[in-house]
Amino acid sequence: MLIFLYLFLIGLAAGLIGSIIGIGGGIIIVPFLSLALKVPIHIAIGTSIIAVLMTSLTASRIFLKKNTTNIELGLTLEIPTTFGGIIGSIAVAYLKNKVLFIIFGCFAISAGIFTYFKNTYFQNKNQRENITTTQEINTSKDSIFDSKYYDETTGKAYKYKVKNVLYGSIASLFAGLSSGLLGVGGGVIKVPAMNIFMNVPIKVATATSNYMIGITAVVSSIIYFYNGYINPFITIPVVIGVLIGATTGSFTAEKLKSSQIVIIILTIFIAIGILMFLRAFNVIAY
Repeated sequence: MLIFLYLFLIGLAAGLIGSIIGIGGGIIIVPFLSLALKVPIHIAIGTSIIAVLMTSLTASRIFLKKNTTNIELGLTLEIPTTFGGIIGSIAVAYLKNKVLFIIFGCFAISAGIFTYFKNTYFQNKNQRENITTTQEINTSKDSIFDSKYYDETTGKAYKYKVKNVLYGSIASLFAGLSSGLLGVGGGVIKVPAMNIFMNVPIKVATATSNYMIGITAVVSSIIYFYNGYINPFITIPVVIGVLIGATTGSFTAEKLKSSQIVIIILTIFIAIGILMFLRAFNVIAY
């Protein structure tokens, strides 16, 4: 029974953190299952795929009610994301454990660093030039992707202009690939890509990512189930924890400042990346 408690707590932490930073929780679930509980990484990824789906369904409902999600942008980016998810889900059966650990580590560390530097050094400039309060600008849109959102921490509504949709689409293709390959929901790439390349505020990127990852996870989960990589005895307690954690995290995210979310992303991503590298090179015993 103790193992089920551990699985539940892993899901709880993954749902809470994943919904706050828009990554679906997979970046928490896969390392904890594969490193701490010694679950084979392919099974850990399969479990993560299902948990990612639950996180998306729970968290995106809250974000949609608050009009933080950019639906038009999310649906557009989901096309290349789904295509990448199919490729990744098929390819995972042909990759060795070491390769998967290394790829996972690279994604985590790179995304954390890029997001941190973007928001640390360019956030003030971004706010001055690209994001203004709705009282200060003409509310007409230049494209269907331009939108606005209300920030509870500042008490103001902001309008933003989406840029470089092509770059975002390319990044989404790789996000889908990582989702199918690593079970991370793709948010590890999509949130930084939307924030860095497309000028989407971090909170909107988080909400939109939560909306998208569920669609990708549905496709990937079918392939993982067919390959026998989903174990219900592991998946069910994790998913229960994820549902509770994601509900709490969705409300918490709206109360946090963007700078706080960025610090959380940096810390978690780098820590997880280092651990996965250590496991890949057998510094951490399996």
